[in-house]
Formats: sequence, C-alpha cells, structure tokens
Amino acid sequence: MSQKETIINLLKINGAMTQGAIAEAIYGDKNHGPNIYVSLIKLVTTGIVLREGSNPSYYSLLETDAVMPKRTVQNEKDYRDVSDDAITNEAMEKAEALVQGTNNYGPENELITRCLQRFPYNTDPDIVAMKIGLIDITNSTHLSQHKSKISMVELADIISSIPNIDERIAIGDPEVVNEIARSNGKINLFSFASKYCCYHNRNLYGRDDYSILDTVLKEYLPHYFNDVTKGQIQKWQNSFNYQAYNDYITRKLDEYGISVDYRKRKFDHFVWYKNR
Repeated sequence: MSQKETIINLLKINGAMTQGAIAEAIYGDKNHGPNIYVSLIKLVTTGIVLREGSNPSYYSLLETDAVMPKRTVQNEKDYRDVSDDAITNEAMEKAEALVQGTNNYGPENELITRCLQRFPYNTDPDIVAMKIGLIDITNSTHLSQHKSKISMVELADIISSIPNIDERIAIGDPEVVNEIARSNGKINLFSFASKYCCYHNRNLYGRDDYSILDTVLKEYLPHYFNDVTKGQIQKWQNSFNYQAYNDYITRKLDEYGISVDYRKRKFDHFVWYKNR
C-alpha cells in the first residue's frame, strides 16, 4: 500500500486529522510530519483531500468513497513518484550502503580517495589535470563535450591558480565552487565544480561541507520539497550562487532531522540511487 493510500484509509477511519496526527499514525511519532507532506499536498491538489485552517491545518476526505487514481506507468517527463521515499537517517544509511556496494561506484570512490590522498594539492596544473579527468570520467560530467569552450589545459590552469584553494576547500569555502564554475567565462561548470570541491572536502579532509548539484538532483529536488523549483535551482546555477544552493540543502536536512555523518553526501547518494 502506498503512502497516499494509507493516508486515505486513515482519513476514512478518523475523519479530519492534522499532519502530525497522520504522521504519528503511520510512523509512531509526529517528528515524521515532513515525510508525508508531499503525499498530502498531492492529495489536496488532485481534489481527494480537503485542507482547512492553519497552525495546524486539518485534512479530510472530500468524498467518503475516495479512492486513489490509478498510477500511470509514466508521467509527462518520466519522473518517478517519490511520495513513498521516506527521508530519514535510516533511509540515508541504507541508500549509502547500496551505493557503496555497487560494483562500479564503490570501487571508483575508493580509487578517487587513494588518488586524492596521494596527490592532495591543487597548485600543479599537471596534477590538477589528472584529477579533473578522474572526477570527470567517474561522475560522467562530460567535459570533453565542451572542448570548444574550454580545454583541459585551460581548466587545470584556472583551478591551480585559485588563491589558497587547498586551504579554502579544506574548510568548505563555498566561493571556490563559483570560481571554478565561472572558469573562463565561456561555460558554466557549476555541477563539475561542486563535485570537484566535494570530493576533496569529503574524501581527502573527512568533511561534509559541499552539496553536489547534478542533473538528477536538479530534476528531483522539487519533487521531494515543495519550496523549491527547478527554475530556482537553475537561477542559483546561472548566477553562480552556490552558497544559496548549499544552504538550502543544509536547511532541508535540518528540517527532516537528518543527523548521520556526511549527511550531504549521503543525501546526494539517496536521491541518485532512488532516481538514477
């Protein structure tokens, strides 16, 4: 039974309920309220559930014989239905174990760690070029498709010339992402830059300061959270406002009570694994 079907059944039995009461009935406590919000709003927007009042709002069925509409195999853009994905510490850890257990990602992550530990600094363009290639290939950032706009040599020179880059990445300076992303002014490397900084910060320095942005996250974050749109994410990217994006992810993880170690990295893996 899906989460939305469970909510409908609870409302049939109990009548009007608050979001907290529904969460408590499903999960055993009210702290999981955010985990059912997406499902509730979808039921409201499809005309199955009525929302009344505020602080708290009460939800009730518009019709006592309401049933879930049949799921279509695909929607307009082939987006997966994420309404049953519980964003919890346990879900983060489970997804992380599954990702690391794959026969490609897990070994590649270990390879990246070994290489970064062996060549930690970003001041030698030749070393930087090798690390760019490694991160590009393992993360499918497709830099080679943009050779007409920026070459490997040029990008390696740009990264290696950023003042105090290693000290800044080590403490999670968000501006480093923007400086790499701006590159030569001909191309926006926001996604690659977030990955380059994240891998150094996490795999080399054991920190969790950077949130990755990639295609899967850009497409699916608005499906998990109703307070952000793909357009807003694109606006952050276009304006090189990495801190706003990173702060948003931090705030959402706080709201959902995610407290596991390396929670930003594990949330990225969670969304990627569920929707890859």
